[in-house]
Amino acid sequence: MKKLVRDKIPDVLSNDAEFEVLSNEDYRSSLREKITEEAQEVKTAKTRANLVEELGDLEEVIRAILADASITYEEMDSLRQAKIHQKGKFAQKFVMLKPDEES
Repeated sequence: MKKLVRDKIPDVLSNDAEFEVLSNEDYRSSLREKITEEAQEVKTAKTRANLVEELGDLEEVIRAILADASITYEEMDSLRQAKIHQKGKFAQKFVMLKPDEES
């Protein structure tokens, strides 16, 4: 089973572990799998401390995806802000009961 790991993990783990360097295409694919894994860990976090840790891991994967795609954090944040202006945030806790084609 291949699993994308942080850069220092090969130095931390015992010599029994095996590692390889991914191609750019496999790296992109692995990052997209990793973001799903980290999002699931955020979803199942039971304590505040664990939630903070998992959110940090999720952000690290987001930043890696941004870097790989040559997208700056500021560029993403600008689009995020525009979407807030257009559609709002999630602060009012609305849930849609009847799906609409535009959402």
